[in-house]
Amino acid sequence: LLCRMRLSVSILPFVLLTVALCSGCDSGLEPPEDAGTGVIEGVITYVGEWPPESELRDLRFIAMRFIPRDTTDFFRLNDMVIGDGLPRFVDRHTFRIENAPSGTYFYSGVAQKYGPDLLDWGPVGVVEANGGVFTIGRDERVFVEVTVDFAHPPPFPP
Repeated sequence: LLCRMRLSVSILPFVLLTVALCSGCDSGLEPPEDAGTGVIEGVITYVGEWPPESELRDLRFIAMRFIPRDTTDFFRLNDMVIGDGLPRFVDRHTFRIENAPSGTYFYSGVAQKYGPDLLDWGPVGVVEANGGVFTIGRDERVFVEVTVDFAHPPPFPP
């Protein structure tokens, strides 16, 4: 009898764990349904003086599905859409990012790589309409506007 009680007590955590794990499944071992993609289009307007070319190593539009707390959040690549390099020393530029994952983007704008280190990036202009938040649905197109002023970058983290 004592042996049976020990066996049932030792099986109890396993049974509870199995029930808990199975209750959290919604589709077994199937991957979640793909939410699709959309398009981000926009216009970037540059005001003021451009920094010297030595301080402008890269310039890109980045859309984040989170609000960053510091530059280490730039490692959350699965939660970001990063556009191609942007042209420099122009007054205005239109861009288009195809295949942006559907979802809500909370912090987006133009980021500048200003130094040689991996995390030497900072925002120089952000999407401000609707508090900077926009949502892309499957096969939808979203239009955003960003003003970049290198002399007055937005605070980071926001």
